[in-house]
Amino acid sequence: MRKTADAVIIGGGALGSSILYHLTAKGMRRAVLLEKGQLCSGATGDSAAMVRQHYSNEVSIRLVQKSLDIFQHFPDLFDGARVFTNTGWFFFCPPEATGVFRENMVRLQRMGVRTWEISAEEAARDIPGLNTEGIGCVAFEPDSGYADPHGMVNAFVAKARAHGAEAHVHTPARGIRIINGRVSAVVTDQGEISTPIVINAAGPWAKEVGRWTGLDLPLEISREQEIVIQPPTDMPPLRRVVSNMVDRIYFRPTADGSILVGTGHPKENELADPHHYRREVDQDFIQDATRRLSHRLPTLQRGRFVKGWAGLYSITPDWNMILDKSPGIEGLYLAVGGSGHSFKLAPGMGLCLAELVMDGKASTVDITPLRATRFEENALLRSTYGGNRA
Repeated sequence: MRKTADAVIIGGGALGSSILYHLTAKGMRRAVLLEKGQLCSGATGDSAAMVRQHYSNEVSIRLVQKSLDIFQHFPDLFDGARVFTNTGWFFFCPPEATGVFRENMVRLQRMGVRTWEISAEEAARDIPGLNTEGIGCVAFEPDSGYADPHGMVNAFVAKARAHGAEAHVHTPARGIRIINGRVSAVVTDQGEISTPIVINAAGPWAKEVGRWTGLDLPLEISREQEIVIQPPTDMPPLRRVVSNMVDRIYFRPTADGSILVGTGHPKENELADPHHYRREVDQDFIQDATRRLSHRLPTLQRGRFVKGWAGLYSITPDWNMILDKSPGIEGLYLAVGGSGHSFKLAPGMGLCLAELVMDGKASTVDITPLRATRFEENALLRSTYGGNRA
């Protein structure tokens, strides 16, 4: 392991690996990534990994547009690696939200997102057996889908290593040395790495890493569950990724024909300690999620539970990322608070953070709305649809 580095990234998930790759792609050869477990072993590996563009603030829309572009061109950039499955995406919206839905659709189309409204009946023709009760309107994005978290992270890291970077697994950071208000080194069990730049991309552990430097990051850690259902053999394969605001549920196909299911917000957050939380799915959750799913797709009443798990969200007060220099500590950067969005935004956010580090400013997307000081400035990002998720 290097004893000196141009930059040290703490966290080997989607965002940390993206930052590592983009730093090296911009010419930084002596970057180091530290991961306390295996690559992609935290929140990224547990992600539903859905990629959709239907956001309601400009910075998120711009970031996901850039991320989708990277996903679409992944084989060209990463030696033929294919990590993105283009299924198209449906958004089911309840009647009471029709006004804000259409307002948001205008915004998305104006910004260049390929999306349009279809009827619930059209959606039902695309998803045979769909119960259209309660669906007020439907958005369709033909270019969206889902991705492979492990494939993406491993591809980012492999290419970064080819550029000269190091990535160390089972090598937790233990502290950050600050001298005269400036980053000096990262402490590990194998010694210190002297560096002028540290990037906190530690996901659910980012708050703890922040405390090493005296920062109290506004992050709340929530336990989130997902299950996989095997549909009956007489059910046509699910073709689309679906976000369903009507039933507060999302579901998508998997590569083997199963269906991944999770519940959406608003809901009560289940606060968790990232060092000690229940990884197994709760029986109550299995029953609730399958009930919601089979209400919308009645054929799945005959589906079979395959597996389930619990992962973690790290949530900011406005449910949007912090992507910024750290206030008051020179050389410390923050890529924290993904709030359930960071996987689909990670390719674009990694590029922007690399631009901020190396050029002093992100040029691909203006990320100033994601600045760390926005909470003190009462400049929170707002959601079109309300609830406890932006």
